[in-house]
Amino acid sequence: MYKIQQVVNHLWNRNLNFFASLQAALFGSNIENGGLIGKGIIYFLLITFAILYLEPLIYMISTTFKGFSDFTNPTAKWIPKDPTFVNLKYAFKQMQILPIFMSGKTLWENLASSSLFNSITIAVPSALVQTITCAIAGYAFARLPFPFKKTMIGLLILTYIVPPNTVFIPLAWIYKKYNLLSTPLVFIAPALFGQGLRSGIFIIIYMQFFRKIPKELEEAATLDGVGTFRLFWKIMFPLSKPAMITVFLFSLVWHWNETYLSSLLYTTNTTLSVQIARASIPVNGTGLNLQPVQMASGLMFILPILIIYLFTQRLFTESIERSGIVE
Repeated sequence: MYKIQQVVNHLWNRNLNFFASLQAALFGSNIENGGLIGKGIIYFLLITFAILYLEPLIYMISTTFKGFSDFTNPTAKWIPKDPTFVNLKYAFKQMQILPIFMSGKTLWENLASSSLFNSITIAVPSALVQTITCAIAGYAFARLPFPFKKTMIGLLILTYIVPPNTVFIPLAWIYKKYNLLSTPLVFIAPALFGQGLRSGIFIIIYMQFFRKIPKELEEAATLDGVGTFRLFWKIMFPLSKPAMITVFLFSLVWHWNETYLSSLLYTTNTTLSVQIARASIPVNGTGLNLQPVQMASGLMFILPILIIYLFTQRLFTESIERSGIVE
């Protein structure tokens, strides 16, 4: 009888161990180890979101190379049966991506005939300037005591709450007075004073970052006789690399996508930015389908940003986590 009970207990314990192992494998032993079911749910959600995000891009690329027969053929939804470059060539020409060199004009005037060159001269210098000036303002708000500091922070928040069209008339009047209209300086000049496109958000990003740096670092530098400006430029600013990457990439993308101010502040008949050139493509009477041409122009518009993001994805993700935006 005792041996039978031992055998039953042994079988029962083995079954318990088996079910415990099965439960740990399926559901995980703790929160960090989610088991097969937990990991399956995570991978299912990741794949689903990836498909939702990539589907528009894949459709854009596919439609760009569709001719009339493929566009009207329901069986060629994703892969064109007779791919063509006619839509891409037409959009490339109409958007004036490459400069047109003409005799009697200066090098700058010839380069300004390219919408790509105009977009680069707007986005890149403005982003670089904002990365520096917003850092100075963010450090001052985060670390330096000065009168009416809270009031100025409130005014800073208003700079990106108030829509830009409400202040467009006085803004355009100032630009006209100083002969800045139809030049990249309409975006670069405000950035020099920390008031560029969405500078308020960038200043707050820097504020959030500088507040996390231990005060002992500043106190040690002060004891060594380091002044405020040298402290910022030699110590604090180099430490803000994660915030710098975040600000630069956000500023670059927002200036690249800017349409409203670009279309109003570039008042001459010169070629505008890529975004405005894309919106002004004539599609009537071209003998081409409207949607493939729009997809081709959209693909050329987002391609530079996609290339930049592919090379800076890891740095951008790390900078977002370390700059405090996700908190």
